[in-house]
Formats: sequence, C-alpha cells, structure tokens
Amino acid sequence: MKAFILVAIAVVCLVSCKKKSNPAPPSSGLVGSWEIRRVYNGNIVPADSTYKPGNGDILRLNPDSTYIKYSQNKFSSSGVFHTRVNLMSMTQMTNERLYFDSDTSFSYQVTLNAGMLTLKPLFPDIPTTDYQKIPTINFEE
Repeated sequence: MKAFILVAIAVVCLVSCKKKSNPAPPSSGLVGSWEIRRVYNGNIVPADSTYKPGNGDILRLNPDSTYIKYSQNKFSSSGVFHTRVNLMSMTQMTNERLYFDSDTSFSYQVTLNAGMLTLKPLFPDIPTTDYQKIPTINFEE
C-alpha cells in the first residue's frame, strides 16, 4: 500500500510540473534599429566619443529577441537578447536591464527617452552608450 501511495504521489508531481514559460518579448520601445551617437564615462577604451548620423554603427533589435550589430554598415555580430525588470531593494524603484546572448552576469541598464536608447553597464569601467532610433535598414549579411 505504501508503494502505491508513493508511486501515485510521484505521478501527480510529474504531471503537475509545467515547462518553463518563454521569456517575455522585448518591450516594443526597444525593437528597431539604433545608430550609435555617443560613448562616454568609461575607463576602458574607447575614450569619450561623439558620432555623426550615418556612421553605420547600428544595433538592430528584432521582435523575436534576436539582434544584429553592424560596424560601418557591415555585419559585425548577431545573437539573442532578453530583458528583465529589476527592483532596487533600497529605493524600491525598477529599471529594465538588457542582456545579450546567454551572458546573465553582464547587463545594461536601459533608458528610452525621445528616440534615444541609453545602455549603461553595471561596471563603471565600461562606457555608457547612447543610440538614436533610425529607420530599419536591411544590409546584406
């Protein structure tokens, strides 16, 4: 009888387990093409820099959570990204964090403001980057 109860409990536990849900899709404000405008406040190269429109350093964030990076209008890299909303325990404020590929140890704090995307890393040695939203351009990859 004890064996039957243990088997029944095991079956119920296995049947009631749910698969992990897919990560939430990226916020709609992030989706699109972003061209770099400014890099600043880092202690590691590059030095503070301002970039002119049309420079071709583009980050494209797609609705399916994939990204493509272009450098001078040429394919540079691609992968997947995801976002999370973090609650700051001290201030009770939230912020959105952006993660690239499977690296969950490094992320960027996301700020969207009037067509500008600011990616600020947690590590002060890595520079903050500002991007301007631009019309999506399909380059040959």
